[in-house]
Amino acid sequence: MSKKRQFSVFIRLVVISTMTKLADILISAKTTLPWIMTSMGAPSWMISLLVPIRESGSLIPQLPLKRRIQHFVRRERVWRLGVLVQALAILAMVPSVALLGSFGAGLSMLILLLILSLGRAICSLTMKDMEGVLIEKGRRGKLVGIASGLSGLLSLISAGVLILGKSQFEQAWLLIIIASASVLFLATLPLSLALRARVTSDQKHPSQSFLTTLRSDKALMHLIISRCLLLHSALIAPFFVSITTGQDGSFHLPYFIAASALAAFLSSYVWGSWSDKSAVLTIRIASAICVLASSAFYCFFDIGSLWLNVGLFFLLSVGYAGVRTARKTYLLDIASGDTRTEYVATANTIVGYVLLAFGGVYAVIYPMIDHHIIALMSVFLLLGLGQSYWLKKEK
Repeated sequence: MSKKRQFSVFIRLVVISTMTKLADILISAKTTLPWIMTSMGAPSWMISLLVPIRESGSLIPQLPLKRRIQHFVRRERVWRLGVLVQALAILAMVPSVALLGSFGAGLSMLILLLILSLGRAICSLTMKDMEGVLIEKGRRGKLVGIASGLSGLLSLISAGVLILGKSQFEQAWLLIIIASASVLFLATLPLSLALRARVTSDQKHPSQSFLTTLRSDKALMHLIISRCLLLHSALIAPFFVSITTGQDGSFHLPYFIAASALAAFLSSYVWGSWSDKSAVLTIRIASAICVLASSAFYCFFDIGSLWLNVGLFFLLSVGYAGVRTARKTYLLDIASGDTRTEYVATANTIVGYVLLAFGGVYAVIYPMIDHHIIALMSVFLLLGLGQSYWLKKEK
């Protein structure tokens, strides 16, 4: 591939990744969707299921999907299918919000979110293959970093526009946010037409069972336990939005989108640099930040201060970004080659099922314990911080 062609492919993938990341932020299960649910008056248990469905729906199907995708040499075609699934699922949310009652709209959005997550799983698997084939080693991290920075910046601009216009047309703004996410996904399709990612799968090495993989490396087992406990850095986020919205019913969504985007924009590079030096230490620092943010929210949310709640949500988002970056880096450090692929598949599948279990439990108990669910999740985050001390240091 010529240098000119390499540059063109790199720019296309940067634009595609930026647009899909921006769409993910606009339709986030941690900010936008819980606000929609709360404002519509949907049952509280539905809010508890948003993050588990979003994440589990994209993690659990990866093993069976991977086996099917291996039969397709042209991975960019499968990726387009995943994009189309996501775009149509998001677009279908517009009439659901506009026409259905609170329970019907909430239930339909959960179903559409599950479909959206399936599309995300397809795109996640195929985009990794596309980047591996089309982008040379040493430039892949730069691609992710540039796309994350640009999407964060654009999210901040979008949130600023929403804040300026939040006093008017709240329902219209809501529909615009949803429709914009769908349009962003659809707009990536023509950009991908010039991409050609041919992948020949090596099926000589059969996959091991979960138990065999776990028994082979205790470091992986401890990482999965830590990751399952620290899932609460994502699970707790919708309750920040829901509880704050429930205090006065105002249109606070843009502030939470801005806080989430700013956290990712400012902290991603720092967390990445620290993780390269010591992923274990980074996990501990990021976990401590999450514990601090969630505990402070539980103690002070009843003050009713929007800026305090949004500030603590920003702090939580910074911690979440650190946990996510560091655990990915740690997994890369403790495995290599085919073993790494096996570890990723095992960890994602187990975490997906644990997420569903947590979501089911919280959906049942949230209506009974109300805001005290924040305290319960903070305890799990503290346990996750403690469990991180069982992780072996990197070499």
